[in-house]
Amino acid sequence: MLEPWNDASLLPPPIHTATSTVRVDVMELKHTCENIMMILSKQSPLHKEGALLSRFLYKFDKKFRGDIGYRYFKKVNTGLHRYLVLNFLKDIESFMSVLPRSDDEYLPTRQMLEYILVRLLTFSKILLRISVCSKQAAVFYLDRLKRGESYWMCLMPYALLSRVWSISKVLLNHSTRWYRILYSYLDKLKLQGLQFLPSQYKLPGDIEIWLDLKNVDNLGRLEWSQKKLHNLNIPLDGDSDMFDNIIKFVETSEEKLEPEVASTSGNMHDSDQIKISSKLETDHGEAISRESFNILCNLQKGIVSDHFFPKVYNRYSLQKFIDKESDLRNGNSRLSLTSHLSFMQWQVLKESLSKLCKSSADNSKIEKKAQRIWKDKCLDYLE
Repeated sequence: MLEPWNDASLLPPPIHTATSTVRVDVMELKHTCENIMMILSKQSPLHKEGALLSRFLYKFDKKFRGDIGYRYFKKVNTGLHRYLVLNFLKDIESFMSVLPRSDDEYLPTRQMLEYILVRLLTFSKILLRISVCSKQAAVFYLDRLKRGESYWMCLMPYALLSRVWSISKVLLNHSTRWYRILYSYLDKLKLQGLQFLPSQYKLPGDIEIWLDLKNVDNLGRLEWSQKKLHNLNIPLDGDSDMFDNIIKFVETSEEKLEPEVASTSGNMHDSDQIKISSKLETDHGEAISRESFNILCNLQKGIVSDHFFPKVYNRYSLQKFIDKESDLRNGNSRLSLTSHLSFMQWQVLKESLSKLCKSSADNSKIEKKAQRIWKDKCLDYLE
């Protein structure tokens, strides 16, 4: 049996009012409902992000359909679709219409508030799912950006996922606060008619514990199979049994090694007396002309070049380095300093250095920034 918060076909209870014997702060309850309506009615940016996300799915389906990050990207789109289908704003408006204008004795029934709390649980669960999946998808797209692979096709989804993640985190914090306030009114409202929730089901008192928000940062982390944890903090006290066993093991191993060393030394003396019967054949090589020998010697000499990055110290030398490196890469020369980079990685490095040339910074700042860009986008890929 599905829990009420996970049941998409859950119908609202009938709209009724009942007299309340306990005094209820109606103004605070109305203020909370108005706050919910105001925040949910201003979520057009999230709706636009959902529309953009569906366009990206249509565009990237053929190229990235086997990518793990793309699968998490589709899960974010599914979560946003369920968020739009939920339409929690309409439920709050119907509950708000029953609230009295002042401290009146006729208030909504407990079943109506239970339905609002259940829908709020569904709302917070969907937002948690969106934030976790967007974080997991962003990990893969950020890795592609660092490697310079499909740069522009990964930069835009990464920015989109970042915006969706930030909005979902803010709405998730709002939902926990709304639930805490509305749950305090549950015992003050009167039950009228049949029960709305099953008898064995109970609403959680603390939604933060129910959602496990303390470990929300660990929910989006991926467990890599190559990562292994070794417990090296072994206590080696002088009185412990483990310490005595280690000492005994070392002593017995040393006693076993002494006769083995003696036997190996005897074998070495015996091996000196062995005569090599087989004669080695001498390789006399192949006769070549003097011209070929001179060409071979010239090729083996080190090629002296003044093309290296530490010579970059101002805007002119940086532009000269970029032009020369481009010519060397186009000519497939082994003097190229960026031959280990792919085409997209070289384009990222070249664009960063070109922007630095066009900046109005001093020569000292240009030199420092150029060295940092060279290390991050060229030298780090050699590791």
